[in-house]
Amino acid sequence: MVFPALFFVAAMAVRADQTALRSGCDAQDSIVASLPAGTPVEVRFRLSDGSDCFKVAATIDGKDVLGYVPASALTGLERYEKERSSAASVDTLRALNPVATETKEAVARTGDPALDRAQQLLDANRPEQALEQAQIAIARRPRDPNVLVLAGLAAYRADQLRAALDYWKQAQDIAPDERLAAVYERVKREANSDRSGDKLYGIHVALRYEGEALPAETARAILAALDSDYSTIAAQLGCASDERIVAIVQSREAYLRSTGAAEWSGGQYDGRIHIAWTSGSQVTPQMQRALAHELVHACLTSIPSGSKPWPSWLQEGLAQKLSGDTLSATAREQLRQLAQTHGIPKLENLGQNWSRMSTQNAIAAYSLALAAADALYLNYASYGIRNILTNPESLPRITADLDVKLGL
Repeated sequence: MVFPALFFVAAMAVRADQTALRSGCDAQDSIVASLPAGTPVEVRFRLSDGSDCFKVAATIDGKDVLGYVPASALTGLERYEKERSSAASVDTLRALNPVATETKEAVARTGDPALDRAQQLLDANRPEQALEQAQIAIARRPRDPNVLVLAGLAAYRADQLRAALDYWKQAQDIAPDERLAAVYERVKREANSDRSGDKLYGIHVALRYEGEALPAETARAILAALDSDYSTIAAQLGCASDERIVAIVQSREAYLRSTGAAEWSGGQYDGRIHIAWTSGSQVTPQMQRALAHELVHACLTSIPSGSKPWPSWLQEGLAQKLSGDTLSATAREQLRQLAQTHGIPKLENLGQNWSRMSTQNAIAAYSLALAAADALYLNYASYGIRNILTNPESLPRITADLDVKLGL
């Protein structure tokens, strides 16, 4: 699989005269234009499939052209790499976790029933209802920054970005917080760059998409696939919600601009599903797996996990397995060899945030998570996956058992 890199606007230019701008990265791909030496190019993304190829935009004789060139044809690579290595990965929910945890504790101390109910609804992945309760509390506590932060989080997950920014701005004016300020800037960037304004509503999912990039017929097919897959996933895992899950489908470039996702990412879940659409007008099997993958994350979010979030290995393992991914024999052998040499960590040491991993480490982590999910189904089928999720206190014991079975 090709993993497009994070979007950057880097100051780069063509190195040699008559550089071929091609329709793809292969030397046999057709030539779109010939670029004079020194032609400035805007990097759209870099492929990390081994070809070391860039997709770039340039202007020739007043005409905008788009195509691919090898890294060796460009100057300014050093600056590009510097920007790339220093760019922050945007994972808004995880970035908000410290603030949300403190807010949750502060809200609990108020004894306000509306706030208690708002927090319960948010934990159950029902952000619209949580926002209604938070607004009741705001009427009583208009200057309480914790209430405003909670309302902003509910609004964000309900896909009301402007409202979320307004609540967080009010909270910042009352009690400045560097962590909230960083999240505010990220969400502000998303709100300013997102052009996905067309909407469709299904039974379980509310779809927002780019009408210019995605035909309405394709959008309806995506919504039908999401609704159908959610029913299947909910039956297996035991999740349920009386609110629609928000799914945002964008072109690859718009996805990278608005989310700041990691280079290997084609989708993410941050309280809303984000998908980079790369399949033309058809919902291909690969794209349907991507949609189902993020639905699993949405499903798990609505299932209480106890005092800690569901671990990433469980989230990503179940997301891959229930979306139809399988681990190749080669990948299994590589994992076995890494386990023998202690080249991979135990499941409980994989960590929660994978968004800053390199492509190579991300592939290894996802492979290990899928192997763990396979082992979970194989060894605990009689116990029941839904039963495990209903009793999160059993997960540490089960994780340790899977470590042994995987040779970790």
